[in-house]
Parts: sequence; C-alpha cells; structure tokens
Amino acid sequence: MNPRLVTANRLSGLRVFAVAARHGSYSAAAAELCVTQAAVSQQIRNLESSLGCRLFVRKGAGMVLTYEGRTLLPFAEQGLATLEQGLNQLLSPAAGPLQLSVLPSFAARWLMPRLWRFTELHPHLELRLQPSQQLADFAAGEADLAIRYGEGNYTGLHSDWLMSDTAFPVCAPALAAQLQRVEDLIRLPLVAGPEYAGVSWANWLALSGNEHILPHCRQLTVGDGNLGLEMVLAGQGVALSRSVLVADLLREGRLCRPFSTELTPQHRYYLVWRPDSSRLNDIALVRDWLKQEALKSRDWGLGSGRSCI
Repeated sequence: MNPRLVTANRLSGLRVFAVAARHGSYSAAAAELCVTQAAVSQQIRNLESSLGCRLFVRKGAGMVLTYEGRTLLPFAEQGLATLEQGLNQLLSPAAGPLQLSVLPSFAARWLMPRLWRFTELHPHLELRLQPSQQLADFAAGEADLAIRYGEGNYTGLHSDWLMSDTAFPVCAPALAAQLQRVEDLIRLPLVAGPEYAGVSWANWLALSGNEHILPHCRQLTVGDGNLGLEMVLAGQGVALSRSVLVADLLREGRLCRPFSTELTPQHRYYLVWRPDSSRLNDIALVRDWLKQEALKSRDWGLGSGRSCI
C-alpha cells in the first residue's frame, strides 16, 4: 500500500480516536464529528489494524481505552494540537499587535522604561500593553501573554518564572535625616498598597523587631503601588515597596533605602500564556527579551543597609 495513503488514513483515524477517547463513546464521537457511529467504528478498526493492537474494549454501554490506547492518547492529542496550531498560523490573517497583560505598577516602574529596547530589536512586532489589576481572560482572547504576580499555578496556562523581589521601606532623600532608627517611623506617614503576598508594614516591623511601634504609626493605604511611590517621591512619607518597582529610582538617587531589613514576598513574577496559542513564536521573542532584562536587573543589584544620600 502507498505509504502516503497509510499516513493519511492514520491521521484521520487518530482524530477519530482522540474524540472517541475523550467521550468514552463511539456514538458521542459520531455526534461531534457529524458522521455515523458505523463510520467511527470503521475508522477505529482501520487504525487498530494498521498499528497491530487494540485501542478500545467495550465496557457496558461505553468504550474503555486499553493499555495501548492510554499510551497513544497523549501523543495523539499533542500531535493533533500542534498540527492545528500550525494550520491556524498559516491560514490566519496578519496577527496584529501582541496583547500583553501586566499590572499597572509593574508597567509604569519596570517595563515602560525598558520597552524601547524591545522595539529597537524587534521593530516588526508591535506590543500592546493592557495595564490592569484584573487577570486577563486568555480563553476570551483578552491577552496573548501576561506578566502575573503570584504562585505560578494557572489552570490551562503555561507559566515561566521571570523574577523574584523583596520588600523594604523607601523614602525621598530629603527625609533621610529623620530616619536614624526604625522607631523614627512614628514621625512620618507610612504608605503601602493593600496587603498582598505577606507584604505589610505590620510584617516588616515584626521582622525588624519593632512591632511595638505599629499602634503609634500613621498608615495610609493606596490602591496601587505606583500611587504610593508618587506620594513618597513628593516627600510625603515612607513607602513599603518592592525592589522591582523601586530599583531604578534607587539607582537614580530619587529615592533612598533607610533600613536594611527586607521582607521576602510569598509571590513571584511569572510569564503566562496559552500553550496552544497561535502566536508562540512572537511570545518566545517577548519572553526571551523580558528574561534578559530581568537578568540585567538582578546583576545590577540594589545593595542593602543605609543607601540614603
């Protein structure tokens, strides 16, 4: 028999096999594929004959996979998904901008100052940022790629670690002289975002051994970390912020770090995308660039201790 014909028949049979395995029923598979139950049965028999093994056995009203069927199924599903992805990429019109979902504070303080380097390296690929506190719905097509701050477990999505950070107080250089000891924080407003991933003034003060001053401190909670940093840049208090957000401001001397104690948040930054996305090549370009930029950030370092001007 013509080898090409055998391959074509196997591909057709594998699709029917995967659908029947998902339903555990030839009749349900026939309904999904819009063919007769007899046609499904024939396709499965042909595939079994070409492979030289049984893939299903009948159990009650349904069909159950054999050992060989269970072994074949994940490879069949992966192969069919890859083939579908390639066909979609080939046949779809121009993809347009790559939608990148990102937290507003991360976008403003870390991503935007670096994004020009990506546009110079890849002028053919347009990135469209979607700053939002809400998680983008990948299934609804709201994003192609996201930078999320969490534990890295997102159902149905692939996640890749990008970077970790720490949390510590920062202030404007003009306020540095007023902060010789942690107890001096009583004199100034303490700015923070909503407690998230264990980052709070209460936890930082406990870590530094100064939880006793908390009742005497004036705290101001803002809805977004970037808003808190704007207040502190204007000299209106001390912020408990994360290293990723303040690294550039510290290097530029616009903020300083009065105390060395630092919290380790429970969450980290992850890149997240659909494993079956039709834009995996573009996603890979952005992922690799972001990882290079994150590595540069770690190499620069932030120092510790009193780094105030």
